[in-house]
Amino acid sequence: MSRVQRGNSAQIQKARTFGARTVWLWTLANSLAGLAVGGAIHLFVQGDISARGLIPMSIVFANVVGFAAVLTAKFVLPKYSGLPVFLRIPLAGLTLVAGGVLGSGLAILVNPLVVLYQLRLGLMVLTVNGVLALAVGLVTYTYEQMRTQIERDASERGKLEYEMNIARDIQMELLPKTFPKLPGLDMYAFTVPARHVGGDCYDVIDIGDGKLAITIGDVSGKGTPAAILMANVQAAVRALSESNVPAAELITRVNKLVHGYTEDSVFITFFYSVLDTRTGELVYVNAGHNPPCILRRDGSRDYLDRGGLVVGVMSGSEYDEGRALLHAGDDLVLYTDGVTEAENTEDEMFGEERLEQLLVEHRHASAREIEEQVYSSIKDFAAGAPQTDDLTMVIVKMTAGDGTEETIDAPDPPGLANGGPPAARGAPATGALWGPATAEGRTELAN
Repeated sequence: MSRVQRGNSAQIQKARTFGARTVWLWTLANSLAGLAVGGAIHLFVQGDISARGLIPMSIVFANVVGFAAVLTAKFVLPKYSGLPVFLRIPLAGLTLVAGGVLGSGLAILVNPLVVLYQLRLGLMVLTVNGVLALAVGLVTYTYEQMRTQIERDASERGKLEYEMNIARDIQMELLPKTFPKLPGLDMYAFTVPARHVGGDCYDVIDIGDGKLAITIGDVSGKGTPAAILMANVQAAVRALSESNVPAAELITRVNKLVHGYTEDSVFITFFYSVLDTRTGELVYVNAGHNPPCILRRDGSRDYLDRGGLVVGVMSGSEYDEGRALLHAGDDLVLYTDGVTEAENTEDEMFGEERLEQLLVEHRHASAREIEEQVYSSIKDFAAGAPQTDDLTMVIVKMTAGDGTEETIDAPDPPGLANGGPPAARGAPATGALWGPATAEGRTELAN
């Protein structure tokens, strides 16, 4: 016998044992109820010898009606679920009455002489047990309805969970699987949705001639609607970037697109930039997003806040381009507000000051190490408080222009975001980030 067959056999045996045990327990419960009714009537007639025969009659009646109620609730009443209430309730009552009639007949057969000579007592026990039968039937029917609803809800939740996991996988597939391998760069990024899917996104697009389009965005709201909107925006930005549309014009077009196809309450904070890796020149537009930070090699900081309104609020919004220059040893840090607004159990925010302190303290580490440090610090700070917003961060470190000088103690070569498919989903149980996925990286970690 195979392992599967043995497992199936064990499950069948377990089901049979459970079924037999349930029947015996239900029989015992009905017998005790019948004994209680018969005994009560026996005491009511002050121990009349002829009334003792009512006790076995009551026990038989209670068992017959009890099992009739179970069978009615399990097999008969579900057939009435589609009928109107004024038909369903009388039919349900008739099935219980039928069980009571059957129980009455069997109870009389147990001791017909008692009913013959003590008609009043016989009618009393049948009446009391009849009321008890209706109560048992009502309780049983209610239980079956609740159990069915719970099973249905559990099944629907399971399907929803499965569909949300698929949606999450699809969303993660839209994020970069590889970063462009250009000399003089060390890049790393992560996103951790607050729910199955999130409204944050980032991208690094090779647009040719040594230029990279580096983006990050955050849709108002969370969950599936935000994720769908961000996926559309991300697709539009990729198409426009690869067509070498200027930064300000690109955001203008995206703004008109979002405003034209969404409600007025929906908006996106978005940062779009183009980095010339040969010269270090950065052209950017900040549409209401948290100002990215350029952390200079000497520890000073510049913030990229030039641009305009958030995307989607006004169709005619105009945007200005900003410019900056990155040198070897400088870090470009992009993040969403979920990082700085992460809260602990005392409703205190992580804040920009803590983030800047971490960036300065670890500025000589690799991009991957910095993001792992930021993420673990946020988790330690939250101290078990639920994550209320998506966390996303992108770091681009400028190393030597010729690619010969690497970041100190970098675990991965510059220009390569090593990791596996779970990377973009966030952190594994160890608390360390896996980073954006590569087609070949650590795919075994997904299992």
